[in-house]
Amino acid sequence: MSDTHRQPIPDNRTLGSCKTPVPDEEQRLAATVAAHPMLDSVGALARLLAQLPPELPLWLDEHVRWDPNERLKRQLLTVTPRIVWVASAVETEDVSGKPGLELGTVCIPFDSTPDVQAAVAVRRDLLPADPYASAEECLEQGDVPGALGDLATLLQDIAALLSDVTDGSEGGSLDAESLRVEAARIGQAAARIARLATTDQEEDRG
Repeated sequence: MSDTHRQPIPDNRTLGSCKTPVPDEEQRLAATVAAHPMLDSVGALARLLAQLPPELPLWLDEHVRWDPNERLKRQLLTVTPRIVWVASAVETEDVSGKPGLELGTVCIPFDSTPDVQAAVAVRRDLLPADPYASAEECLEQGDVPGALGDLATLLQDIAALLSDVTDGSEGGSLDAESLRVEAARIGQAAARIARLATTDQEEDRG
């Protein structure tokens, strides 16, 4: 998978710098997949696959995706399909490629109607639940405050994990005390970066 480039194909998408309209076949594939927003069983997956060409490339999204604004609400996981553009890693004006099926895992609201859950499942703006991967995507999209917030969360998680390690160590050992100091330093760095993220967000709004 390292030698390919995959991008979503909405119905009105243009491809690369050559601005080639999405062919009718790709629109048909996208429409077929759109009718199956959530795959909650093997049977649901089989019904979708029966409508797709057997030679269609298959990929897995390596990240569980979610809306971070909904993280405090009760959620559940579902599998969602999407059609993506599979092209060579070396892009040119006449880049060739083809559509492929990608299966992803997303967090959807637990106490919601099926229509609301499906609307969340097919969103293309959901970020990886992993803060490091989310920070990378935010940077790619030019969202520096979002990336800083994710990195602050990552450092907070590391500091908390180090604290858990020290709790299992001998209380008076030199190593345990050193780990406590490092955990405190990382936690302080996380707090400083979180403040920078907030400052950048306020500047963007201003």
